[in-house]
Amino acid sequence: MDVSSFELIFKNQAPAGDVEQVLQGYFLSITNLENKNLKFRVEFVIFPPPPGTPNQELRSLAGNTLTFVDAGGTDNQRGILSGTLASSIFQLSTGFINVPANGTALLAVLPSANLFGPLDPTPITDPKFEVRGFVRIALPALLSGLPLRFVPQSNGPVSVLLTPQHRATFFSSTGAITNQIQATLPLATGAARTLVPPEPGGPFILQPLPALDAVAELGATLEAMPLELRPAMLTTLLAQVDADQSDLRGFNEALARAQVPLAIERSKRKSG
Repeated sequence: MDVSSFELIFKNQAPAGDVEQVLQGYFLSITNLENKNLKFRVEFVIFPPPPGTPNQELRSLAGNTLTFVDAGGTDNQRGILSGTLASSIFQLSTGFINVPANGTALLAVLPSANLFGPLDPTPITDPKFEVRGFVRIALPALLSGLPLRFVPQSNGPVSVLLTPQHRATFFSSTGAITNQIQATLPLATGAARTLVPPEPGGPFILQPLPALDAVAELGATLEAMPLELRPAMLTTLLAQVDADQSDLRGFNEALARAQVPLAIERSKRKSG
């Protein structure tokens, strides 16, 4: 279901001169009003910038965000929004947000500006980042049992409180904070208390994949998937790898970027 619009910004207040920079992030609090723990999927939806758009790479969420989740004993779990320059839907690289019974989780999504220092190894250095879209929340069915099946988390809609906000910080040319503002955003439903319907369950079916001709395709395929599904999908991807011909170093780097704790190497053939 739709939650609200969003706007992420890291840009100068004026095109020239000694001016302030503004950094605006999106914050979403999710309160679980049910008496059981629930896992929610949050998606950010944009219209991907067409090829040739000026500053195309700064009109997408791909590689330009940091996410922080505070929920259920998780203190500021850091990640990114996973997707590519052509993607329209971005998900948290850290997976679902676990919200305990009658508890509240906070999600923060910020531009990966160079103001964060070592928090981001590839920060935005050109303050021209500006992306708008809308946010969705879902109650996904979860993988369970053998054989694997998707099992709904609830037999009916679950009750939640949603509070989306924009929070902006203004910086002088020397990096000093000059002002901060926050604004609560209107909700798509018109009410903070709302019902989120469960996604239906069903069998887990791995769809056949086209042959992977490049390591980049492997990384994009894995990074575009929810974190919970990556290990199962990896089984299918590994079956397509030609260990004698593949760039295994690049392959392992792609696995690392997709947060898959696995590396492969060629077996040593015995001489005889």
